[in-house]
Amino acid sequence: MFLQLNWGILWPIINIIVFYLLLRKFLFGPVSEIMEKRKEMISKDLMDAKAAKDEAAEMKSEYEESLKAAKDEAGKIVSDARERAKNEYHEKVRRADEEIVQMKENAQKDIEAEKQKAMAGLQSEIAGIALMAAAKVVEKEAGSKENEKIVDDFLKEAGV
Repeated sequence: MFLQLNWGILWPIINIIVFYLLLRKFLFGPVSEIMEKRKEMISKDLMDAKAAKDEAAEMKSEYEESLKAAKDEAGKIVSDARERAKNEYHEKVRRADEEIVQMKENAQKDIEAEKQKAMAGLQSEIAGIALMAAAKVVEKEAGSKENEKIVDDFLKEAGV
């Protein structure tokens, strides 16, 4: 028994090997190269997306910090405005109190001046009345009944 080589089977095997080498040279190489480029492009896109995501996260963080700072600043402005309004209110109340005290003092002085004027007027009237009464008494030097009548007449004239 000899091992015999069947040449009929050898040609398809050679064809398959040649076909494989041709596919490897013209198909597998370019396809592998295209696949590598595609892999690099996807990898680059993923890295770009990660960088964009990181940048967006950083921008969000900066935005939140600036928003917090703006809120703090707004709170400070409101607090300052309240403090100024409170101070201004107290200052106006103090001024109003001072004006009230001044007005009371002025009114008191005016009242006192009017009182003095009235007293002076009354004193001069009383003096005038007393002089008139004295003149009447001197004019009519008579009995006590007549003096009473004179005083009564005088009082009627004076309006009492």
